[in-house]
Amino acid sequence: METRKYLPIPIRFITGSVSYVKLSDVSKICDIHPEMIISLVQLGLIDPVGKENAEDAWTFSVETVPLVRKIIRLRNELGLNYSGVGVVLELLSRIEALEARVRALGDL
Repeated sequence: METRKYLPIPIRFITGSVSYVKLSDVSKICDIHPEMIISLVQLGLIDPVGKENAEDAWTFSVETVPLVRKIIRLRNELGLNYSGVGVVLELLSRIEALEARVRALGDL
């Protein structure tokens, strides 16, 4: 079994309770080429904080890192194409929302 190394997330700036990382840092942490991050944005799978800057200046919330890792895992381990990855991510999001709703109803 392959041992993966996880680099610490270099947080560039913090606003309130939200932390951000640069595109190059997401790329390094996830061990993929920066162009792949740009492609994921173009496919609508992830979103930078603001697209008005040049691509190499994009920043992402720290929650993007586990999402990119999940996308890579779905692509590599399950062999899904990016459309399929988008569908799976949407379904997982709906499941999480439904589970949260069930928990909330259980507390009543």
